[in-house]
Amino acid sequence: MDVALGYSTDGRIPTYNLKVLEDDKKFFPPYDASPLATDKILKEHPEIKTTLNKLVGTISTEEMQRLNYQADGKLKEPSVVAKEFLEKHNYFEDKK
Repeated sequence: MDVALGYSTDGRIPTYNLKVLEDDKKFFPPYDASPLATDKILKEHPEIKTTLNKLVGTISTEEMQRLNYQADGKLKEPSVVAKEFLEKHNYFEDKK
């Protein structure tokens, strides 16, 4: 295969030694995850905002590729991949 359509966090990019082409026309928007919660849940549990915001800026494109490969390439359950990532980065520990 010479060309394929994909997304920047696809775990197969490094596996198949693919090169992501530069989007110099800015046709595709960035593929960044964003934490979301309803106003209702945030009013009922304001601590959720702090918990969700702990993830902001912590996962690079390369890291997401590795995580996606664990799920897609090695067929590991996505919830297990996520839990292992969070544990590795001490997400469940309070930082005071």
